[in-house]
Amino acid sequence: MYRVVLVDDEELELMGIQKLVPWQELHMEVVAACPDGFSALRYLEKNEADVLVSDIRMPIMSGLELANKAQKLHAGLKLLFVSGYEDFQYAKQALSMQASGYILKPVNDNELVGALQAVRAALDEERGQRRKEQSFQQSMVYLKNELLERCLEGTPDFEAVIGLMEQFNLGPHTGSLRAAVIEVEERDWRIAEHGGGGSMVPDQTAGPLFDTISRMFADAGIGMYCKLTPRRIAAVLEESQGTELLQRVMDGVSERHGATLTVGVGRETDKLETLHQSYSEACKALSTKMFQGKGKLIAYSEVREEAQSSAISIETTVDSLLAAMSAYDLVGIVDHMEELFQQVKNIESPSAVRNYSLYVVSRLDTYLNGLNESLFALSQKEGQTLDRLFQFETIDDIHSWLRRKMFEISEHLHNKKQRKNMKLIGQIQEHIEERLGSSISLKEVAQSFSFSPNYLGQLFKEETGELFSDYITRRRMELAKRLLGDTGMKVYEVADRVGASTLAYFSKQFKDYTGLTPGEYRKQL
Repeated sequence: MYRVVLVDDEELELMGIQKLVPWQELHMEVVAACPDGFSALRYLEKNEADVLVSDIRMPIMSGLELANKAQKLHAGLKLLFVSGYEDFQYAKQALSMQASGYILKPVNDNELVGALQAVRAALDEERGQRRKEQSFQQSMVYLKNELLERCLEGTPDFEAVIGLMEQFNLGPHTGSLRAAVIEVEERDWRIAEHGGGGSMVPDQTAGPLFDTISRMFADAGIGMYCKLTPRRIAAVLEESQGTELLQRVMDGVSERHGATLTVGVGRETDKLETLHQSYSEACKALSTKMFQGKGKLIAYSEVREEAQSSAISIETTVDSLLAAMSAYDLVGIVDHMEELFQQVKNIESPSAVRNYSLYVVSRLDTYLNGLNESLFALSQKEGQTLDRLFQFETIDDIHSWLRRKMFEISEHLHNKKQRKNMKLIGQIQEHIEERLGSSISLKEVAQSFSFSPNYLGQLFKEETGELFSDYITRRRMELAKRLLGDTGMKVYEVADRVGASTLAYFSKQFKDYTGLTPGEYRKQL
């Protein structure tokens, strides 16, 4: 719907245009009907509009004066003038303002509708053109992102990638280059423990934070950068752009958004073809933050190559450890803890031990947040505090604490899952009991509880030790036994009461279950 503002100092004219024009058919709506230019201008200063339909001659502020001010407020505002004066001077001024129409009073409805249709056609065309431009610009962003990612990762079709980058002027292609990888850190678990109520940094690079970084890159002349993940950005620095630029970005983001960035920087390379090596080095440098600490600019060093490779292995092992904890795999927890210990047992620097401790615990806290749990809250339940992490002096200390904590949390998650599952199974059993006399299928019950039939059938078997179909048969036969013994219902009435499709089918099911026909069972009682 296009928004229309009407202005006319003659009340009947204003009301007539507002009521008699088929605005809905024109895909327009009158958002304001104003008796003078001043009230219309006040509205336009605070609200958006697409079309201004105004009388030209009005007291104090004419329609032409209003239109001139309105166009300064809203670029692209369409103008349609109405006037009772056949004065060429007015028409001439209206045309100079690129008015979409000039209609004489008394207004002819067909003429006004025709003019509005022309206005709508123009607006439709402009809107379509804007969409094309936005789509093109967005496509260029995606193209730039894709090409740079392939360049950084060392794509086999490198010549084609370079050709496209040159064709679309997507960044520097000569001189010394180096890659940097910027990572937005998760919230610090210490904020929550000390009452800060901190929350996870939610997809920061997709919103205002990414915009801030983009503006700072643009101001510094950095044209080659792309978003790798919701929390990681890669950038390519030219020879004239030092690492102090990245430090300014880190400081700016911290000041404006309160977020922490850690940056890994690779070595310089003279060829775009070997940029992927610098990118790989930047990733390795970034991975050592578990020893270096967060919020730092870490440059790649061959001397630290072993530590950088070790850091990547540690990340993989921690991932496996967290997965084992979630799956209540106690043997897996022990195995992965031993593997982790072997990888980091030679750390001697107290600061490296502290940073490693913070890394592991931050990963654990982030993982638990994804499960709607809190490491801080779980530790409080045990009467513990995470401040003890700052007391660790050796890797043995943190691994002893972490092993115990992993077992505690794994058991907590397992028990929580069991309670949740049993509650669900109880609700399903109640659902079945209410429908024993009607047709019941696993598919119908699964739909009622928003699960897939396969998943629900497997879960039901795990929690009850009984197949879903066997459970329904057993409950129906137990109900049939009660009805046969405690009521005077006919056998066919009992069969109908337990949802049997035919009397013969019921008799067979009942005999399979009890060893007796319904009649024999009743006589025995």
